Amino acid sequence: MDANMVAFWSAYGRGKGCTLQQAGDAVWFYTGVPHPLFNGVPRAILDAKDVQSTIDGLQARINAQGAPAFWWLGPGTKPDDLGSTLERRGLEPAGEVPGMALDLHSMDSRLREIAGFRVEKVGNETQQALWARVAAIGTEFPDNAVDAMEKVEPTLCDSAYRAQQRYIGYLDDKPVASAALVLDSGVAGVYAIATIPESRQRGIGRYMTMLPLLEARRLGYHVAILQASSMGYPIYKKLGFKDVCSYRLYMQT
Repeated sequence: MDANMVAFWSAYGRGKGCTLQQAGDAVWFYTGVPHPLFNGVPRAILDAKDVQSTIDGLQARINAQGAPAFWWLGPGTKPDDLGSTLERRGLEPAGEVPGMALDLHSMDSRLREIAGFRVEKVGNETQQALWARVAAIGTEFPDNAVDAMEKVEPTLCDSAYRAQQRYIGYLDDKPVASAALVLDSGVAGVYAIATIPESRQRGIGRYMTMLPLLEARRLGYHVAILQASSMGYPIYKKLGFKDVCSYRLYMQT
């Protein structure tokens, strides 16, 4: 799960004007998007002596561009007392996120049709920008973060990003939903499942989750993983996802 998550977030560190750094087995990235999800440390496996230099490197980018960042501390995090160390350095605890997994061969494979709804795969820069805008609005980011995401996403173009898949859901030809699929490290990771507020309560979130999962199963994958938001958690539970770990978030500003 950690490696798959790193594959998704690292793509943003390779965007134009962005930063991607590896310190030991830790990875951090910075986009400048003014939301902590799009800046931070998705894998924190560090020697104790490298903690401060990682904080400092990330802080330099924060100081230059002003956007905050998240540290994700999971079961594999090292050193074991990293959370306490971060708090002593002035970082604030920012809640927990459940890591979930699903046996793809046990899931219900029936996609419930939604009147007027269709899904397209992202295939060009214009669609990349649209996908980012829909994902950001669906996640209820502030307007400045929506605009920043829309600018960053079309600059992602390396082979690792191209190996991922983005989906846009349209309701009566209006873009209303997003999803992403990352096939990496032997598992299928789903990310950025979001529906704009006025199009919710129609089953679109479930549809946008299931479609990439069925694609992954068709390609021979057996296990799916995700990190669940509070909004998406009930949907994922109904689909059969189970809690397997928890990530503690720390905010660096």
